[in-house]
Amino acid sequence: MKNSNVPVVVTIGVFDGVHAGHRQVLGIAKSIATSIDGTLTAVTFDPPPKAFLHPQSFKGLLMLPQRKSALLMQNGIDHVETLKFTDEMAHMSSEEFVKEILVTGLNAQVVIVGRNFRFGHKASGTVETLQELAKKYDFEVRIVDLVGDSSAWSSTRIRGAISSGNVENARALLGRPHRVSGVVVHGDHRGREIGYPTANIDVQGGLLVPADGVYSGLLWIAGVAHESAISVGTNPTFNDVTTRRVEAYVIGRNNLELYGQNVDLDFVSHIRDMVSFAGIPELIEAMANDVEAAQATLKTFLTKS
Repeated sequence: MKNSNVPVVVTIGVFDGVHAGHRQVLGIAKSIATSIDGTLTAVTFDPPPKAFLHPQSFKGLLMLPQRKSALLMQNGIDHVETLKFTDEMAHMSSEEFVKEILVTGLNAQVVIVGRNFRFGHKASGTVETLQELAKKYDFEVRIVDLVGDSSAWSSTRIRGAISSGNVENARALLGRPHRVSGVVVHGDHRGREIGYPTANIDVQGGLLVPADGVYSGLLWIAGVAHESAISVGTNPTFNDVTTRRVEAYVIGRNNLELYGQNVDLDFVSHIRDMVSFAGIPELIEAMANDVEAAQATLKTFLTKS
C-alpha cells in the first residue's frame, strides 16, 4: 500500500453502521485527500473493540465487515484496512499503534479523526496524544468537529433503538433500514400450514436482531427486494418454540423455495409487539392484519425512497 509519490490519507474508526456521523467524517476526509491528490484509507476493526473487550454487554453488530467495507468504498474510501482486534492489539500502547499501524504499516502522511477519538491500551490515547506522536513520526493530524446533533450519530444509540424495536428511529439515524443477513433454514413449517409460509433466517455473525415483535420489511433474494411481514421471537401462541426466530413472509408469495439460500432482510417499521393468541383462528386473523399493515407502511417507505 506504500507509495512515496502519492500522499496517504488515513481515517480511523470502528464505523459500525456507517451512519450519518461516520459519513460526515468520511466526506471531510475525502475532500482533504482530493485536495492533495492523495489516496484515502479507512482503518477499522473486526470485531469492534467493545465487542472484544465487553462481550457480555455488547448488544450486537449493525453490519458485517464485508458490508461495512462496501459502504465505506461507496463513501469515497480508496482502501479499507480491517484490523483483527485481538488481545495483542488491545494491549498495544498508543505509540505502538501509531508506529506499527499508521507509520510502518500504512505510511500515513495525514491522519483524520473525530474529536472524541481514543486509541491504545485502555483507550489511553487522545487526539492530543496523536498530535504529539505526529510530531515525532512526521505526519499531520486533522481533527473533525461534527456539525449538528452529534449525540444522535452514535452506534450505541442506534443499537438501543433496534434493541427496543424502534426500527424507524434506527432507520433515520442510519440513513437506511437496519439489515440482518443469513441462510434460510427449515423451521416447523407451521406458517405454510396456515397459509403464510415464512423464510426462517439463521442470522449471521452476531448481527443485532430487533426486539420481539412484528415488523414490515424487505427480503432481498438474489438482489431483488420483496415486500415482507416479519416475525421476531418465539411465537408464544405455540409453547414448543423455545428459541428466538427471525421469519419473513413474502407478501402474496406462497410458492418460494428458499432453503439454503443466503438472503438479506431490512427492517422498515414496527407493527406490533409479540403476543400470545387463544388459538389458530385468532392467529390467522392477526397475521392478515399484520400483512395489511406491512403493505401500508412499505408503500409509504418505498414512495419516499
